[in-house]
Amino acid sequence: MKITESIHALRHSFRLALGGDHYVDRFVYSYLIAGKTICLVDTGVFATAPLILDYVRGLGRKPEEISMILLTHAHPDHIGGCAPIKKSAPALVAIHPAEKHWVEDIEKQYRERPIPNLFDLVRESVPADLELIDGETVPWEEGKTIRIIDTPGHSPGSVSFFFEEEGALFSGDSVPSAGTIPIYVDPVASVASVQKLKKLSNVQYLLSSWHEPIAGKRIEEAMDEGYGYIMKIDAIVEDIHRKGPLLSLEVLSLLALERLGLKVPKVLFMVETTFRGHLDRLKGVKGS
Repeated sequence: MKITESIHALRHSFRLALGGDHYVDRFVYSYLIAGKTICLVDTGVFATAPLILDYVRGLGRKPEEISMILLTHAHPDHIGGCAPIKKSAPALVAIHPAEKHWVEDIEKQYRERPIPNLFDLVRESVPADLELIDGETVPWEEGKTIRIIDTPGHSPGSVSFFFEEEGALFSGDSVPSAGTIPIYVDPVASVASVQKLKKLSNVQYLLSSWHEPIAGKRIEEAMDEGYGYIMKIDAIVEDIHRKGPLLSLEVLSLLALERLGLKVPKVLFMVETTFRGHLDRLKGVKGS
């Protein structure tokens, strides 16, 4: 999907295993910026790499013109295409230093953040060439100002990219999508990151990983909805914990998801981590 003369959005569908025979269908966006060379923002899962390369060819460009891969964070649905794409292109891989180890060692990621089908989503580790530092700009191409913005919360090293000449904000998973299964590690940091992004001026496009591309006035609405969703979850967790302080994290997570209108046969570790983050905030409040 063409967003501007140089930006294209690519939507990738994939299945996330819950364990046993249970799966959920999900999608993720990656983005292509076409200049003298090509810059990718995230790469989807392993199986979508050929689709990205075919899209590049469809633009009349060659895969070997991909010179930069910017990763908003290191989760498998964002890094899975890195290894196969690098086999066709001399692309430099850039990631925040807090998550570099998860790109370079996917077995370590699996041990620390177990997802049943992680090794289907990302098959190979990839060396990181550049570390993304808050406030700096990406050394991709002269005349293209892509500013790095630390936006932790979804993960410790989540970043966003602001392409100033196009007014395009690539937010990764930093702005939650209301009504979907919540996935973040730190609700306080997530709220702060959304508020940080709201303060940016001249944002004309919000290009996130789990929203359809958004333009104009709808951008602020989407950010407000994401902020409101975190606050709603926080209130739900506080209420459930108050009524059942001895509930296991799994039971609390299932009850919270049900209150959100989301029914799942099994709660993944990463979803439990979301609700643990809210519980940790509550304990911090009580202990202060």
